Amino acid sequence: MRGSVYAYTTKRGERRWRVVFDALPDPLTGERRQTSKRGFATKAAAEAFLRRSLEKVTAGTYTQPSRVTLAEYLAQWLDGLRKKPTTMADYRQSARVYIGPRIGGVPLQSLTPEHLDRLYRELETQGKRAGRCATAGVTCREHGCSPDRHGGLAPKTVRNVHGMLHRALQEAAERGHVPRNVASLAHPPTAKQARSHNTRDKSWDATTLARFLTHVRDDRLHAAWRLAGTTGARRGEILGMRWNDVGLDAGTVTFGRQTVTVVTGQLIWQQNGKTDAATRTVALDDQTLTVLADHRRQQHNERQRAGPAWIDDPHGPLVLTDPLGRPLRPDSFYRTFVRLTREIGAPPLDVHGLRHTYATAPVFAPRSHPKCSPNGSAIPTSASPSASTPTSDPATTDPRQPSSRPRSTRSSYAVSPHRCQGPLADRSALTSKMPG
Repeated sequence: MRGSVYAYTTKRGERRWRVVFDALPDPLTGERRQTSKRGFATKAAAEAFLRRSLEKVTAGTYTQPSRVTLAEYLAQWLDGLRKKPTTMADYRQSARVYIGPRIGGVPLQSLTPEHLDRLYRELETQGKRAGRCATAGVTCREHGCSPDRHGGLAPKTVRNVHGMLHRALQEAAERGHVPRNVASLAHPPTAKQARSHNTRDKSWDATTLARFLTHVRDDRLHAAWRLAGTTGARRGEILGMRWNDVGLDAGTVTFGRQTVTVVTGQLIWQQNGKTDAATRTVALDDQTLTVLADHRRQQHNERQRAGPAWIDDPHGPLVLTDPLGRPLRPDSFYRTFVRLTREIGAPPLDVHGLRHTYATAPVFAPRSHPKCSPNGSAIPTSASPSASTPTSDPATTDPRQPSSRPRSTRSSYAVSPHRCQGPLADRSALTSKMPG
């Protein structure tokens, strides 16, 4: 590595020193790159800077000086990223609403762990939207708002913002834009704090869940509420479920083969789950199976009444539709759930809260299943009976007729060992409260 120190005279006639040295080659072309810095008052100061810079170049930790801000870098990074539409929407919202207005103007190479710590603490206290006002203290004036009207984000949300920043800054470090990932030294909410908040503030007890399921017994979407409360499935998994994912004879349902969500007002369908383990087969309790069978008959009758107006959605045959066969929108589904919870005066909860409720109050016992041993554990097998797979649209088949569908002989997804287990002994009495 080569470098030199030169003297020069400013317009005011002052003597100053300038440093020129070889930086790391261009990563794409391998061409030589030189960089310089001027303005040193003494030759000794210039030589000291040159030594430090050449040491960094030799160690591979030197970064080319840049005035690119954090917001500019995140915009470029997001434009080159390929992730699921839902993930991209979350990342862009974090950059636009949470990060950009607060620390987006900080030069990327000047970003410190302290910048991120202040960001996280502010999000914990004033990170929420207040109506149309997105960012406390930034967009308040144009919306006639004030910072004290903004509540704090949940620890899980703040941790998600940190996760996005950590990934973006890690790639910046690996590509030589910054010398290190400062997010690794920051202090976001811990995973334990995020989990405890979700469990404490975003779930019901078994009694409230039983009261809710009793209240919705006559609701058109009773099957959806029952599945959410007794299987822990995600909203997008339930609304994307097809009839060939349901095995009424086998007593199982498979989630995660297809999901649906809303991104910028549009329905987005995905043929895989949120995580690698999201595609799973769950054993159902007898009452939930009865509710699903009743729902199938209801859908068949709706199709008969609709006649030519019925819509065969290309993502179907869907288990849950509107009376004309159209998919249910996740946002409308959420609003319906909120209305139903308010009707019984239950603590505020979103649909995902039923997933947390299911994890903390497992009071439903699935019926005996061929993959479950008598002691409740899962039996590992590569070729065990799977959920029945209908060869025709169940919505067009008369549900009163006996099923003649062939059983699949291929390997099936394993039933979760946890779902092979019944209710905990000290909670077994709660099952008597559960409606059919």
